Amino acid sequence: MNFFKIKSLLLFSSISLLVVSSSFIFISTVHDLQFTNSEYFKDQALSYRIKSNKLKASRGNIYDTNLNVVASSSRSFNIGIFPKQISNVDEVAASIGIILNIDQEKIIEKIISSDRFFYLKRNIEFKAGEEIKSWNLDGVVLEPSYMRHVHSESLKKIIGIVDPDENGIEGIEYYFNSNLEGTDGEIKYEASPNGKIIPQAEVKTIQPIHGKDLILTIDSDLQYLSESLCEDALIRTEALNCSIVFSYANSGEILIAAEKQSENIQSYDIDLISLRAIYEPGSSLKIFSIGAGIENGLIDENTKFVVNDFIEVIEGSCSINYEGYKACYKDFLNHEPYELSVMEIIERSSNVGTILATQDLNINYLEEYLMKFGFGKPTGIELTGELSGGFRDNKTCATCLSSLSIGYSINVTQLQMVKAYSIIANGGKNVNLSMVKKENTSLSSEQIISYESANRLKKLLINVVDGENGTGRSLQLQNYIIGGKTGTSKTHIEGVGYSDFRYNTSFTGFIETSKGPVVGSVVLWGASVNPRSEYVTGGSTAAPIFKNIVSNLVPGE
Repeated sequence: MNFFKIKSLLLFSSISLLVVSSSFIFISTVHDLQFTNSEYFKDQALSYRIKSNKLKASRGNIYDTNLNVVASSSRSFNIGIFPKQISNVDEVAASIGIILNIDQEKIIEKIISSDRFFYLKRNIEFKAGEEIKSWNLDGVVLEPSYMRHVHSESLKKIIGIVDPDENGIEGIEYYFNSNLEGTDGEIKYEASPNGKIIPQAEVKTIQPIHGKDLILTIDSDLQYLSESLCEDALIRTEALNCSIVFSYANSGEILIAAEKQSENIQSYDIDLISLRAIYEPGSSLKIFSIGAGIENGLIDENTKFVVNDFIEVIEGSCSINYEGYKACYKDFLNHEPYELSVMEIIERSSNVGTILATQDLNINYLEEYLMKFGFGKPTGIELTGELSGGFRDNKTCATCLSSLSIGYSINVTQLQMVKAYSIIANGGKNVNLSMVKKENTSLSSEQIISYESANRLKKLLINVVDGENGTGRSLQLQNYIIGGKTGTSKTHIEGVGYSDFRYNTSFTGFIETSKGPVVGSVVLWGASVNPRSEYVTGGSTAAPIFKNIVSNLVPGE
């Protein structure tokens, strides 16, 4: 056999072997596909065809105490763009721009400069989205969503806001986000390479679980009334801000949390003043200073003092030539020395009398007594950013006790004042303030002060309104029991000190109703000395607002 025949035979044998090997591999692969790993490859192929879309859960509604809807969600669309899938940019930009009121050139620029998917606009009106969807524009997708609406201007700060994905980021929307947001669902289906649903293919749907509704304790009608009263007061007193809080003393449910700020203030604060602003309460705190003296056994309602119209905590501090530490305290009006009982001291709101009645108290004891009522710590209301207030660090100065006893040297929030007065009004029980309805609204079992002690303080506050010389006597309302305390303190300006022209004026008190006592606080922040007002006091500025509100609160009783 010659050389060429041998070479041909070898080549033929190699090719035959290669064919047989390839056939074996092919048969093995087919066998694997059909038998051994068939399920695996089916799953792999199916996974490429399976598509899923999120089914957005609707956020729960928010209602006021009268079940008026104050926040809700409506169906909307997010409009998204796949730039690479758009063949006619000008046509898409022109069509979308008209219906969304967006400049066409801006849309073109955005599409041309992007190579990845982006949202052109979120939360467009449902009707507009449906129209765009019907055009079947390549590269344009309409994602179903929900748009949040607040239906009450006066409740905006309380309700708060949500982001474009409807996650709460402020206010009640944030605090109760997990209750309101619900759980999104999902729909899974088989689709062809061009995205079309394959007929007769299995479709799996997980329905969304919509968010839970929330009922506020706020009365929208009283809220609106309070804002109107604040607007009038700002004009009358030239105050910088006005804030009003009312709540049920037994349950802590807040009926009103209203406020207005002067048009002269350029900035807008998204937080409630009653939550985030602190002030020295002045005479509104005197009831607690006197309460500490009674609790300590140093005084009672009938203990009497000879009260002048001034008192020198440091000798000579009231003289004209005195240049030392400010330690001269005066009553609001000049008067001759007279004898006053503790009840009369509170009735007339005498600074000098209060200092005399509490001069034997230990300042640490007084602070501890005040802390029992919640001063110096947040109330725990369902809103973020609440301030704690607090006491002066230096407790050894000559005037520390005197200043604290008449409502200086302490910073409080308006919510703290409402909580503290609620404890007096409800018989000494602790109370947790709340803006959201709860199933259990029964009176707390935690006793802060005894019922007897609370009742004694309550009578002192009622005498402020009913007494012949009471600073709150203008609040008298036929057939109703009202008690409370006026407050006036100089506005402290950061870096400047106390102003001689602006005052924080207030009235904090309660009215007995068929549903138990209702506690309210009215504060005018930075009320100005001006020709329209003879005096800038809590009695002349804040008390009339309090009376107007309680008159509307109990008309049917």
